[in-house]
Amino acid sequence: MRLRVNVFSRGLILVSLPIFGQLIFIVVISSMMQQAQSSLEKQWKEENLLRSAFSVCREFTNIFLYVQLPPYFRNRIGVDVSSSGFTLARKESEKLRALAFDDPEKRDYVNRVVESSSYMLDVLEKRVDSNQSMPMSPWGFASAREIGPGMRSYGKVFYDAIEAIVNIEKKKELATNLYVSSYDKFKGSLMILSAISIALAVFAGYVFAVSIRRPLRHVSENGRLLAEQAALLPELHDADQFSRIDELLHTAAREIENLRLKEKEVIENAQDLICTFDKNGVFLAVNPFVRRMLGYEPEFVISTSLGRFASEEQRAIAEDHIRSAAASTNIHGFELQLIHVDGAIVDTRWSCLWSEAEEKLFCVVRDVTEEKRVERLKQDFTDMISHDLRSPLMAMGNALTLINGGVKGQVPGAAKPRIEASARNVERLIVLVNDLLDFQKLKAGKMELELQPETLESIVLDAVDLVEESARDKNVVLDLPEGKTVIHCDRNKLMQTAVNLISNAIKFSPAGGKVVVAIERGPDTVSLYVSDMGPGIQPEFLERIFEPFEQAPSEKKKEGTGLGLAICKLVVEAHGGSITAKNRQSERFDENPIEQSGAIFTVVLPMDPS
Repeated sequence: MRLRVNVFSRGLILVSLPIFGQLIFIVVISSMMQQAQSSLEKQWKEENLLRSAFSVCREFTNIFLYVQLPPYFRNRIGVDVSSSGFTLARKESEKLRALAFDDPEKRDYVNRVVESSSYMLDVLEKRVDSNQSMPMSPWGFASAREIGPGMRSYGKVFYDAIEAIVNIEKKKELATNLYVSSYDKFKGSLMILSAISIALAVFAGYVFAVSIRRPLRHVSENGRLLAEQAALLPELHDADQFSRIDELLHTAAREIENLRLKEKEVIENAQDLICTFDKNGVFLAVNPFVRRMLGYEPEFVISTSLGRFASEEQRAIAEDHIRSAAASTNIHGFELQLIHVDGAIVDTRWSCLWSEAEEKLFCVVRDVTEEKRVERLKQDFTDMISHDLRSPLMAMGNALTLINGGVKGQVPGAAKPRIEASARNVERLIVLVNDLLDFQKLKAGKMELELQPETLESIVLDAVDLVEESARDKNVVLDLPEGKTVIHCDRNKLMQTAVNLISNAIKFSPAGGKVVVAIERGPDTVSLYVSDMGPGIQPEFLERIFEPFEQAPSEKKKEGTGLGLAICKLVVEAHGGSITAKNRQSERFDENPIEQSGAIFTVVLPMDPS
């Protein structure tokens, strides 16, 4: 069975081998140093012991010779010499005993030396103290009955013990030589073990490097291929963590490929032109929709400048738009006319975003030719309604007014209500046509404003005069502003806005309710507030309510065209202002507490609109 060791374990083994070898080396060296220190201490003690034994022998010999001298010579030498010899001999004996205290092999012999030397020193010291006049020869001294047998007996013990100690030291010297030889052999073995440890560490490092080199190269190569979006090498197996990394790379490659295919599918099937440019406006890539939009093959468009496909009068504009989009960090939108391969004009709407990282301009281009055509048809239709119907309706309205006034003769009583109803209906149609005409002019920016200094309060009062009858019919109280706030505005257009806002507030207020019109002046702007006590506006309609033909849901019967607030918004924006709507639960405009319900419309105008 194959032994599998992962990368972490292999690295741990690689690091552990030299550490383990160093630990063994340190332990062995420490042990050898301790042994050497112990051996040195023991050798020092043994040398001191021998030295002390030789000192005892030397002093004993000197004393013995001193005693053998004739009195004449002893007197010439002096007694103090022998006295110091006795003292030194006894001191060396005690030192010898202390050194052999923890050496059981020599302790018995040392005790014999000390005891025998002590006896003989006592005997010799007495002979010195007696100071006999006759010299004694060695034979006479040894044959003296009072000291001879004891000296012979203890002298033999003394010298036998000294000889035993010397023999022990000779044996130890031989053992020391053997130990030194063994120590040398051990040092050689230690060197060999160190070399083996180093060799194992080098071998383990080599095996580790070889074992990870192939999977590491494999993973690195797959990483490079993944970055280049190329096909990866086959997946690794039985390579521990490298297999997992390689598996993740293959998973990422599959996910990227799936996303790329989906992106390609979306781009190729998109109903818009998707393309990229460099900063000079040259096509770098384009999807197949270019065939439908311009009639060219994608291969023909790539590496071609955008100006090549723009209409002649808009080529410079196209280049300006590309430069502006490349210099912007936000989405840049514009409209541009392109030329189809057959010469037809293609109206397009562009959304572009510059990528600093890739240095490319990503664009989505929509063909709005049909939308433009429909807008032109709508404009033509609106113009037709506004111009072709307005004149006949005004003529019909004038005729009905004259008939109802009896200019053409007495009107029968039964016909008079029908004539009045017809006149009202014609008047509503005229209002509708006028609203459509104003809306189209404002939307197209063709309506010119006649700006003059006017007081906003007077504009509100003129507007109230036109809707006062409606407020009276519903018993709605109108709370109007006072003062003089001068602004530059088109009086008629701004009064039309005030009429729309106040009439809507009256329409949605309950009977007996109250409509508050307030003016608040700021540093650079002036705000006009119109609030009612009606049901308010549903939150989802607060933004949509200013769109054309949008009307908020209400229990009341829908009246009008749905263009009133849209016209108000266009008029206010033409003055450089803004208009918003919200529910007034948190707003109050008077000191008296009232039921906080209804809607509030806010018009903000600059003090000096440009």
